Amino acid sequence: MRLSRWIVLSGVTVIACATAATNVRTPLGAHLSPGARTGAPVPLRVDPNAKVILSSAAGLPPASFLPPQAVRGKQVYEQTCATCHQPGQLVGQGFVESWNDRLVYDLYGLVRGTMPLDKPGGMKDQEYLDLIAYLLQANHAPPGADSLRADTLALRKSRIAVTFP
Repeated sequence: MRLSRWIVLSGVTVIACATAATNVRTPLGAHLSPGARTGAPVPLRVDPNAKVILSSAAGLPPASFLPPQAVRGKQVYEQTCATCHQPGQLVGQGFVESWNDRLVYDLYGLVRGTMPLDKPGGMKDQEYLDLIAYLLQANHAPPGADSLRADTLALRKSRIAVTFP
């Protein structure tokens, strides 16, 4: 009897998830560039049916970062990220459309858990935060009175407020 309840419950959950397809986009992709230190261009393994549910944090205050933090983040970006990501891939209209009004924690969690490709999670927390500050600044987010901190509660209570000129 217990087993049949679980089967019915999991079936209902699968159906509910499959039909709740509002506000979904395909995930961002990345390809290695010919100049990448990790080797020749190789497409990532991607599930073409995967979807990402975009949450909106429009009612939250914008993330706060300091300009020196963004300067350090630019160095991290140039040394680590720019070897694989094409110019303009993380700065510009595509980034703004994908990340504006989303939680800072969503971006931080994605970058920290998946980057760099050859060693996900291999950088220090402060380097990831500096990188996020640079991406915010490069996408025209105004600096604030405080720097980004590795406080998940604070990162979940602020939003990415970027614009495309």
